[in-house]
Amino acid sequence: MPSAKETNFQNLPFQEKLDFLYGLPARQKRDLILASPEAERLVRSFAPETLFHTLKEIGAADAGDLLSLATPEQVRWLFDLDCWNKDQPNFGRIREWLEAVAEGGRRRMAEGLMALDIELAALILRQFFRVYRVDDPQGTPDAPLDRFVQFDEHYLIEQIRKETAATLLLEFLEEAFERDYNYFESLMEEIYWGVGAELEEQAYRFRGARLADRGFPDFYSAQEVFAYLDPARFFEIRKVYDAPSRAELLTDDELVPPDLAPWLADGDNSLLSLAITAGFAAEGKRQLRAEMAMVTNQVLVARAVDFGDIEAVRDAVSMTHSYLNLGLEHLAGGDLRGAIEHLRDTHLKLLFRLGVSLTIDLRKRAEAVLGRLGLSPRSGREVHYLDTPYREALAGFLERQPRFYGGLDGGGAVTMRDFGSMRDLHLGYAVLEQVEGTTELFRELLGLDLASAAFRGLVAGHEVHLSQILMTALVNSAMGHGLAPRAIAASRLGHVYSAVMGRHGRPASLSHEFRASVAKAIAERSSESARRRSTDFVNSCLNLLEEDLAELDPGHPIDPRFIRSLLIRADHASPS
Repeated sequence: MPSAKETNFQNLPFQEKLDFLYGLPARQKRDLILASPEAERLVRSFAPETLFHTLKEIGAADAGDLLSLATPEQVRWLFDLDCWNKDQPNFGRIREWLEAVAEGGRRRMAEGLMALDIELAALILRQFFRVYRVDDPQGTPDAPLDRFVQFDEHYLIEQIRKETAATLLLEFLEEAFERDYNYFESLMEEIYWGVGAELEEQAYRFRGARLADRGFPDFYSAQEVFAYLDPARFFEIRKVYDAPSRAELLTDDELVPPDLAPWLADGDNSLLSLAITAGFAAEGKRQLRAEMAMVTNQVLVARAVDFGDIEAVRDAVSMTHSYLNLGLEHLAGGDLRGAIEHLRDTHLKLLFRLGVSLTIDLRKRAEAVLGRLGLSPRSGREVHYLDTPYREALAGFLERQPRFYGGLDGGGAVTMRDFGSMRDLHLGYAVLEQVEGTTELFRELLGLDLASAAFRGLVAGHEVHLSQILMTALVNSAMGHGLAPRAIAASRLGHVYSAVMGRHGRPASLSHEFRASVAKAIAERSSESARRRSTDFVNSCLNLLEEDLAELDPGHPIDPRFIRSLLIRADHASPS
């Protein structure tokens, strides 16, 4: 008995069924399709890429039931998208899909394989068979008779490998012979006369032409999607392009209220998704979805993604969404109606390039900051003496395609991801502002020029962070030893505790007197600009010191191995 969900699905008009299936998990999509009386029509209405990614998510081993409903052209696309390693056929994947296609029966398998370019079909068959012409004066090789098959008086076929795929291909040859002898004869001639490299080149060219027709450009043309455009001139640039067609834009009084709009994907509350959902009717959504797929296709090619690597494809889809949303937030300033208007007037490829360009501007700023540290992007992106998260964030900004360090947004993630919102971009600029302010603070407060070769020489080869240098200097000052980052003897850590911590039990906190001495030292020796821009960094350093000491018992010796926030030396070592 069908479930309520299946019943509701079956009661939808056909086009609404297709829209409902979009974005569902692959296995859920498959189950709804197979339970539908219109299963074959639904499958055959899918764009080739949609069907391909659905089948890939299910897995070739479980894809036979859906694949048996596909058109021959959809089967050919499956081979186009998943069965090539750059310009070379991937015969391992070809075998997997051959077995999946065969689950639909010999007739369906023959229809699918006969839709392939004959050059590719010949290359596949050459893996398992040799073809001899009966009229060839050189005759046939001396081999056991059970290795030979003959369908007519012209060709003798030798099976050179015995495995499941070979058995299936013999059935294909028999079906092709019975269906279309001209095709069978042409295939035999290609196998007999064809040169492997020439067959590969021709099959690859035919595949490339089809991919181009579907919005998969060649590698070099695809790079244009990442080409820089000046965000300040965006509206001027947009005027050069004809406005896109956006069918069925909802009118102002029809807009779906934001709190009632369903998301395009679970958990996706981006401005882009909300604007598409709230501002466009069904046909408009489909048009935008198709255009978004075209942009994703260019991203896939530009990044040389294996179409069969489903995780890499998901990353490309996520990247497309992230940059589109970033560009849209930049244009609309977070306003929903403004976002809808910009989606109506802007080609998505142009919007994607805007998002990319905003991050490139951030990278240029990061390169300038690196230059002020006396470093070059060519010498490496990671500045080892910067503290977390500044070190990781700067390294991400300096990548060829800038990345956002998840540790900046307070969500707990410490991985790199694409920039997806203006908040990400603002956090990025704030980090660079703090690094610049810290550089200024060190020069004014401690007389240390972080850009100098002398400073780089002092920290080279040592695990020393700026927070340790700053806190060591301030702690020395609090103990009456002068404002200098001289390493503190391990035996003096008890004195450090007394000088900086309050007397309020555990966990203890930094004393008001110490915090006041820090504020006074910074105020007396640094400019307002340096103080303002380095405030967050200074506070993070104080927090590190407090975390180190908060749970310690001042009545017992302090183990220096657990103190991360200060420069500490053995008692017999030099303090400098």
